[in-house]
Amino acid sequence: MNKPPVRPVSVTIAALLITFYAGFFILWDLISPFERLYTEGPASVILGIRVFGIWAQLMHALQLSVAVALVYGLWTMQRWGWWLVQFVAAYMLLSNLIWVTVYQEMNRVYFGFFYLVIVNLLLILTYPHRERFV
Repeated sequence: MNKPPVRPVSVTIAALLITFYAGFFILWDLISPFERLYTEGPASVILGIRVFGIWAQLMHALQLSVAVALVYGLWTMQRWGWWLVQFVAAYMLLSNLIWVTVYQEMNRVYFGFFYLVIVNLLLILTYPHRERFV
């Protein structure tokens, strides 16, 4: 009988951090969109470009779905979970680069640094165990 792989502590931490992030940021934005200085109502970013209204809410739903899939894939040590980590990291880096280039809001650059920290933390926690995903 195949024995499921033991989940490393760092992968568990990554899954829990994603759960916290999804619940705190994505779900909160989806349920009660707060107003920003540049818009009234919901706003989100798709590949570095701001979207508003229903498109923002749809993007929040997509982000939440990807986060749930990511947590499940990491928690169960699925091979596609590792590939999803790589896709999400690449998407976040590209989106962040486009956002900073297009909007050049230096007073909000801390968001860019925050996402760079998140991407690197996700990779640091999961990369050493990439071979253990089955």
